[in-house]
Amino acid sequence: MQVSYVNNLDDLIALNIDLMTNNIQFKKRRFWSLYGTPVFLFFAFSFFAYVTNQPSFYGGAVGGALVSYLWTLYCYKNYPKKAAKELQQKEVFCEHTLIVTDEGVRESTDNSENYHKWDAINHISHNDEYIFIYNTPMTAHVIPKRVVGENDFLKIKEKVTVYQTPNK
Repeated sequence: MQVSYVNNLDDLIALNIDLMTNNIQFKKRRFWSLYGTPVFLFFAFSFFAYVTNQPSFYGGAVGGALVSYLWTLYCYKNYPKKAAKELQQKEVFCEHTLIVTDEGVRESTDNSENYHKWDAINHISHNDEYIFIYNTPMTAHVIPKRVVGENDFLKIKEKVTVYQTPNK
């Protein structure tokens, strides 16, 4: 099966979101940033208020924890977009021709051509809008449904699901 498509910034953002969603270390870091730091700030300010007998520090405890949580939430929400904008490359935002066969995946652009057998594919991830065929833990062929169309998208999804391997 052969499809041609052009990726845009939204596709790169979707790839970053998929990477973060499936990364255990990122999940742990996010958990500690979102919950660990605010809890630490709350208890630190509360302890300081108790030791100094200044009730106003309890307000600082609540305010500091709340600001820390909201700021971290804002940063994690905007990180995929920021990362995608910084990683713009001419190999990403060009026309891709992807051929999916029983042997593997071949992609060609104006500047490059590569081929990966199914055994070399790191893993495959998909959602309702994208198929990600990871050739390394951090890079993937991003196939957007909006460009290839519903029928081709479902055909590719069905074909690559047969060769889907667990994360290496």
